[in-house]
Amino acid sequence: MIDEILERIAAAGANGIKKTDLKKIFGKNLDDILEKLIEKDQIFVERKGIIYLIWTRKNYIAYLSQNDPKFKLILNMMCKNHTVAKVKDHDLGEAAIKISEQNITNEYPDFKIEFDKYLNESSTSIGWMSFSQIRKKICESKKLSKENFYSLATELVERHQGKYEVSSGGEEGIIMRGLVHGFVRNL
Repeated sequence: MIDEILERIAAAGANGIKKTDLKKIFGKNLDDILEKLIEKDQIFVERKGIIYLIWTRKNYIAYLSQNDPKFKLILNMMCKNHTVAKVKDHDLGEAAIKISEQNITNEYPDFKIEFDKYLNESSTSIGWMSFSQIRKKICESKKLSKENFYSLATELVERHQGKYEVSSGGEEGIIMRGLVHGFVRNL
């Protein structure tokens, strides 16, 4: 049963899974099992209002790197100041190492080209385009997940700050300085 619970939690990805959803599936014994998994550092539980969200170690690091600008800054600083071997010594976890090694040009060499293509062909008369529209087109053509798209888009915008301008607002977008930036344009 522990393996089934871990699989459900892992399948939820960086969004996490609600404790109530797990309780509906696994019943009253869930609390004891979750306590054991917490003690072993296999899962992380965070309270959001009245809801408890649960992540695996890997997914929690991905969640923090997408939603917590302080964590992202610290992770980036650690990765720039240390080699991957030193990062491993600091036990930041397998997911942190994977994030630090992620590189647009290696994993998705044509992401920037695709991004620019959709930005240029669909933007408004003043150049703005919502990230969600670009995401839908790229995710469809490249079979990327929403999380991967926004991770790559964030990295792209941060690497080429002189080429792109972002604007806050919208339902979804990249997280910068703690705000959702849902619109982008070329400079």
